[in-house]
Amino acid sequence: MSQYPYVLRTYGYWDFMYLADALQSALTDRDDPVVTDYQLYTLGQDLFHAGSYAGEPIKRLPDAWDLRRARAALTKLEARRVIAPDQDFKSGVWRVVQATGSGSAEEAACIADPFCYVSHLSAMQRYGLTNRNPEAVHLTTPARPVWNALRDAKLDREMDGSDEFPLLLKVGFRSQIRRRPVIVHESAHPATPVPIAGEHTRIASIGRTFADMLSEPGLSGGIHHVIETWEEHVTDWLDEAIAAVDDAPKKLIKVRAGYLLAEHLGIDDPRINAWAQFAQRGGSQKLDPDAAYAPRFSERWMLSLNV
Repeated sequence: MSQYPYVLRTYGYWDFMYLADALQSALTDRDDPVVTDYQLYTLGQDLFHAGSYAGEPIKRLPDAWDLRRARAALTKLEARRVIAPDQDFKSGVWRVVQATGSGSAEEAACIADPFCYVSHLSAMQRYGLTNRNPEAVHLTTPARPVWNALRDAKLDREMDGSDEFPLLLKVGFRSQIRRRPVIVHESAHPATPVPIAGEHTRIASIGRTFADMLSEPGLSGGIHHVIETWEEHVTDWLDEAIAAVDDAPKKLIKVRAGYLLAEHLGIDDPRINAWAQFAQRGGSQKLDPDAAYAPRFSERWMLSLNV
């Protein structure tokens, strides 16, 4: 007999009674602070195919697992107060009510959006590259066409041959998550983020973080702070920074990095010297994209040193 007879009589989802129990147990055991519609769907799919959870068989399994049954299971979990809508997101994200904690802003965001990651000044702070403690959380998510392509690949991997299109949407973040302001950037060339141990947070690699400083210095504390950071830390991560700059799609990032490493810091490296081919004569390339052009100039890197 179920421990939820009233819910059973009220909602009448007899085929989900025991599967909902398994879903509830799985969510409790995972102890994640939030869960999305899509994650609930795939968790139910896994339980349906396994036919058991933690060694216990699941009774009265439905004939199939589909969106209708997933929505019914979700309704049951909400009625039991296992999950509740997470008010920091616009839709499709649920707080796990009995989870140990609500999760940090970064972790909740990375669960809600499977392709976003911590970036810019927030990544610098996580890596110990800055002594600043940004009030806002900087996150990057892929631009819509890239996000959709990543979604389609994820569905191909995880949908077990199903022809049904489950609910995997790009969630909307509100202006604050876990009482912290959030700044979300979209990138047509997102990083391949790395996981942070012990949590669900993803972060731009440290090399990519150095490259992003020169792509958008205004998001990394400003060009003066970026130069100070490169002066203090880049030699500790030189190979990673060079590799990330090599992969950067914008030629101007290579020019700025070349000037800082070769001319400003005096590092002689053939990988850095190769970037001089991207210097553009007669242009108005600037070290600081947010400041006015200045006549002080690097002849080798053809770059206005407007700082």
